[in-house]
Amino acid sequence: MPPPDVITSIPAVKAFFYCLYITIFVTGICGNVLVCYVVFRNKAMHTVTNIFIANLALSDILLCTFAVPFTPLYLFMHEWVFGDVLCHLVPYAQGVSVYISAFTLMSIAIDRFFVIIHPFKPRLQVKYSLLIIVFIWVAAGCLTLPYGIFMDLVPARDGRPYCDEGWPQDSFRKAFGFTTSVMQFVIPFVIITFCYVRVCCKLRDRARSKPGSNSQRKMEMEWERTRRLNRMLISMVLIFGFSWLPLNVHNLVVDFYIPASTWAYLNGFFFLSHAVAMSSTCYNPFLYAWLNENFRKEFKTVLPFLNEARVCQFFDSTRVRDPEHANPEQEPQPGCSRQIVNKGGKGPANEKATSLKYSPETDTVRMQVNADEVMTAV
Repeated sequence: MPPPDVITSIPAVKAFFYCLYITIFVTGICGNVLVCYVVFRNKAMHTVTNIFIANLALSDILLCTFAVPFTPLYLFMHEWVFGDVLCHLVPYAQGVSVYISAFTLMSIAIDRFFVIIHPFKPRLQVKYSLLIIVFIWVAAGCLTLPYGIFMDLVPARDGRPYCDEGWPQDSFRKAFGFTTSVMQFVIPFVIITFCYVRVCCKLRDRARSKPGSNSQRKMEMEWERTRRLNRMLISMVLIFGFSWLPLNVHNLVVDFYIPASTWAYLNGFFFLSHAVAMSSTCYNPFLYAWLNENFRKEFKTVLPFLNEARVCQFFDSTRVRDPEHANPEQEPQPGCSRQIVNKGGKGPANEKATSLKYSPETDTVRMQVNADEVMTAV
């Protein structure tokens, strides 16, 4: 039976959480459906990383479908009105989706680790990535199966039904809760952090020691690329950690400190931590797909109003007219261009318009001087 609460009985608080969960649901479903659609519709998008991204989107859709609408309604209504089948299915689907998300993020990190740290070893093939995804789903289903089995409708003293855990012994519940937190959060988070720290160090060393980087401009470009990639990788780790840490802390406290179930503000803390965890389904499409040039092109094909001018203007509309006074903090985002005018003499005829465009997918910089175009690998 849910503990008595004070915070969630306030009408203004209820309205806030209703609006918050509706926003998370709509954004998470629409964003992740769009990611799956652009991957499945185009064979050119069937790469290892994109397959993992699509699997992550599918797990987020599953999480949005079962966790976002049912959990707040259950706690606000103070009873389970969705039947015995959903009492088993909803918690089970939530646990499965969280496992899939954690293991998929871990797979992406491991794949990027081998690509960057061991660039001369054969890359993971798409067919093997599909086998990994099947294994992830099977493992997630098996690891969560006890949770679905031991959920049941429990009548309260007032006669209203509640959907709660009914383990044979309390020690089983504690052991399962602790194991789930370690498997869903601690182990994936440690592996993801290790992989991306090594990747960042490798890219930093590569930028320092790369031949031909004595040119000031090339050094700036390489450091900008490294800083941009580092920010993205660090964001991936931080979002995963900060999104799921509060909910895991809540679950461990409730499992191992029985008096916590009677705290007046426990439901308020649960709602905040649960909403933060569910919001991760909204960030992932933007973090893993929207900043990817290939996904951005596909999005613009599906959604024509997302033209390149608006996207580039949103991220970085800065134009540098003199390279000697360029501000390295105002760097172009992936897929956007920066125009530089180099003055080789005193007359207008000696001015050369140079356009630099970095492509993160091919790891190249495209430089155009007047009508001439040169592609330089970095």
